Amino acid sequence: MSQEEESGGKKPVGADYIRPTKVWAYFKSKEIRVSGDAKPKLVQILNDAITAELEKVINKLPKFSKGQNIGEPKRKTIKLEDLGK
Repeated sequence: MSQEEESGGKKPVGADYIRPTKVWAYFKSKEIRVSGDAKPKLVQILNDAITAELEKVINKLPKFSKGQNIGEPKRKTIKLEDLGK
């Protein structure tokens, strides 16, 4: 049974990119509490930040500069050199 099925068909909070357990463990290690009503907003903020960073990586991929596919990525694979330092 999947997590979604176990939770009554609802998508778990933060299921897009992050593992909320890691987030809450980090806050716990810093002795910071997060209220129940703030958790979904915090997870959304983190997912938005991750999405923005992923878009930066995708935008660094080499692109076609001529022809029919101008502006599209030349390859669909992110390599280590695309990530910089």
